[in-house]
Amino acid sequence: MTTTTARLTPRAAARTLTTALALALVAAGCAESTTGPDELAALDLTAAFTSLPEGYGEAALSYAGDAPTLGLWMANARGDRLATGALMGGGLRDAFLGGVAFGPGGRGGHRGPFGGGIGCGSGTAGTFDAATGRVQCPPETRGGVTITRSAAYATAAGVVQQAFDTLTTNTVNVRVAASGTVTFDSTRGRGRGGFGFGHFGGRAPKGGPGGRGLFLGDTATIVQATTTVQSASERTTSGLAQGSTQRTVAGASTSRESTTGTSSRGAFTALRTAADTTRGLVIPVATAAGAIPYPTAGTVVRVMSVTVTFAGQAPITTSRREVVTYDGSATARIVVTRDGTTRNCTRALPRGPLACS
Repeated sequence: MTTTTARLTPRAAARTLTTALALALVAAGCAESTTGPDELAALDLTAAFTSLPEGYGEAALSYAGDAPTLGLWMANARGDRLATGALMGGGLRDAFLGGVAFGPGGRGGHRGPFGGGIGCGSGTAGTFDAATGRVQCPPETRGGVTITRSAAYATAAGVVQQAFDTLTTNTVNVRVAASGTVTFDSTRGRGRGGFGFGHFGGRAPKGGPGGRGLFLGDTATIVQATTTVQSASERTTSGLAQGSTQRTVAGASTSRESTTGTSSRGAFTALRTAADTTRGLVIPVATAAGAIPYPTAGTVVRVMSVTVTFAGQAPITTSRREVVTYDGSATARIVVTRDGTTRNCTRALPRGPLACS
């Protein structure tokens, strides 16, 4: 058996996504709001920030949420808006807040935040590929979206391993991708439940198949729609070997959700993009079982941009950017920018409310 030697660093691990993420950050950060006629200007796109594109929640990212349960971006016309004081995409995952404990009984098991190897959701073990030095999970397809996962493991000396070892594995690099197409047709009652344009209020209207599918808080109803999603992520965690005093995390992800269809208002297109990047996130390794240390350094940048265009009308666009900074204290600093307006906020770790000035 031939032993392959390689070094995995956080900077090298995220290199394949750096260019794509930079473009996504520029596009979302520079987006300007435009409106069409008065009746379209009233559309509230805020709800698009409350959930994630289908399949994106499987990625290695900072967002804690998942795809919406009843609508493409919004469950119904009554709200489901991003609450004041909330972070988009379901907020931050616990590992970014000091919400995962080390030691037996902790939510992260004895491995703690960002610990352990890849999990193949199909319940089967992954296959090691000597050519790439990665463990590949079998692809999974759910409701038209196919998810692929792989991981690379290495010791502190940079020796590639065929599986995660709780004692000697020091660096884990995880890649997750999702892509696929989902369709909805209210005239035929087609469309996967819990995605696309679901039934208003979760129930089909009397006297007909399919669902109303209220769209983004508007009174328009969806007749037909096709949604295509594509996402990719990569994250590297080092400092996992026994005896390490801290873990360092770096990663990046992007997602694009594109919809075309017809509604009671006419033909439309809708586009939602999302991305995040983690730089130099440092988490001290707890010395006592059950301890929950919070991140002491690093930044997390999260962006989303949403555009809806009805035929013959100007596009309606909104964007949001969140920058989370850890400075060694028990408080994270968060800068939120929505359509050019910036607020400076703080959040006590792990579960404090978001306080903004």
